[in-house]
Amino acid sequence: MHHWGYQVLGSVLGSTLLSVAANIASPQNIAQAQTNPQTNQKGSLGESLLNNMLGADALRPQNSAPNTTQPAQVAPKSPPSRGVQIVQATTFPDIQGNWAQAFIEALAARGIIQGFPDGTFRPNAPVTRAQFAAMIRQAFDQPLERPGTQFADIRANFWALDAIQEAYRMGFLEGYPNNIFLPDQNIPRVQVLVALVSGLDLSAPTQPVAILNQIFQDAAQIPGWAQNSIAAATVNQMVVNYPNVAFLNPNQTATRADVAAFIYQALVSQGQLPQLPPSTVASRYIVGYEPIAQEPPTPTPEQVAALRRQYLLPAPPVEERLRRIVVGGSSINSPTAFGAQTGDIFLGATYQEQVRFFNEDDGAVVVGFGVGDARRIVALETAVSIYDLFGDTFEDGGVSFKLHRLIGDDLAVAIGVENAIVWGNTDGDQSVYGVVSKVFRLRENSSEPLSRLTASVGLGGGRFRSLDDIEDKEGSTNVFGSIGLQVVEPVTLIADWTGQDLYLGASIVPIQGVPLVITPAVADVTGNAGDEPRFILGIGYGLSF
Repeated sequence: MHHWGYQVLGSVLGSTLLSVAANIASPQNIAQAQTNPQTNQKGSLGESLLNNMLGADALRPQNSAPNTTQPAQVAPKSPPSRGVQIVQATTFPDIQGNWAQAFIEALAARGIIQGFPDGTFRPNAPVTRAQFAAMIRQAFDQPLERPGTQFADIRANFWALDAIQEAYRMGFLEGYPNNIFLPDQNIPRVQVLVALVSGLDLSAPTQPVAILNQIFQDAAQIPGWAQNSIAAATVNQMVVNYPNVAFLNPNQTATRADVAAFIYQALVSQGQLPQLPPSTVASRYIVGYEPIAQEPPTPTPEQVAALRRQYLLPAPPVEERLRRIVVGGSSINSPTAFGAQTGDIFLGATYQEQVRFFNEDDGAVVVGFGVGDARRIVALETAVSIYDLFGDTFEDGGVSFKLHRLIGDDLAVAIGVENAIVWGNTDGDQSVYGVVSKVFRLRENSSEPLSRLTASVGLGGGRFRSLDDIEDKEGSTNVFGSIGLQVVEPVTLIADWTGQDLYLGASIVPIQGVPLVITPAVADVTGNAGDEPRFILGIGYGLSF
């Protein structure tokens, strides 16, 4: 009278600042000097102007000749006779179709670079070392690594004094031998890149010379003292070469367009600005450009619900996988090939108003868990059953094991041993079996009626033998199987041949999204293995974490 309980239990469960920097034009070291007492003075004309522009010669506190390439001087309100103003704009007429348009407009939109009073940007104009220092100050907010120094060729009232000192103290800029800075000297492209690498503390890659020779056709023109830094800039995608990406032109004077491109890429390397998309012309000239794969943002629950309503998608069948644990959802008495794996726990209870051959009711409970990954390798399900709840409770029981493998989402194979370990009187033999299960998707949407059919077929001994073989103690094997048809989303009708008799019932998930399964059924429908059909009820619950 305990054996029925075991059988039924088997079926229950951006940055806003930007600039650039220069480095020494030769590998000679500069002796450390004392801090310039003028460095931290505030309120000077240069200080006020540098807060509003990106390195322009017009900031010099002296008159400029007309029709020069410098930004024009415009008298501000205070003081009325000494001032300059740079036009603030997000685009400029003289960069339309220019190779660096995307760099320039992106920086201008963030207030990092600005144009001239006539509304132009003049992308081909050269940049001096002093202007470069001003750009550095606008762009970067690096920690001050060292005290300032007093350069012999920079007077106390020089317009870019504070910018030069700050760029020097951040580690971007150096001077020349004899403690000179040469602020009005045009800066070459190699110095711009070396300065950026130095100020940002980027490390040189291994075999830098090999990298340069592989990428640049004019690598021989790169000074030896700059090779490590240029290699570092290259691998960090900071080098931008126009018109030919294979030619660095290291000793060519940097233009305002060059500087804008180098600055933008330096900030990209620091994660302060986004990478240019592949569709922009400017991206063609970035050395080593590789688009970064962008992962789509994770939708919010509200967005998922809105999409589901829009496209009439069903709610995720949370209970579907759990219903497959220990035959759930498509079988009543015989096992299926689906089972528990790591993270799955299940428990269940059964009740029968009349056990086979006895006019008595009884019940049983089962608890189990899984280990392993059925999709990647295999998983092992372990179930512990307690029989005869209404008699000698907990005195009779058994432990069963099932090794199973999931192939895709809908096909599974398994081998198992029921009652591998027993205690007390279980009235059930040890039963070894093998089984294959397949889910057939009759409709694409699982919420539609008649959308899923699950079939299982297996071969086993022990309790799966015919009743005659059991009575004759024949060690035979027998075929068993089951079919479950999901008629509507919460209800699956089941027909189950146990090897001895036919069971008919249903698997019901009463609360959507809750892995609670109720299985009412009628056992021994044909009467082949019992005195009459009888009602049984199983309730299972699964957890997956």
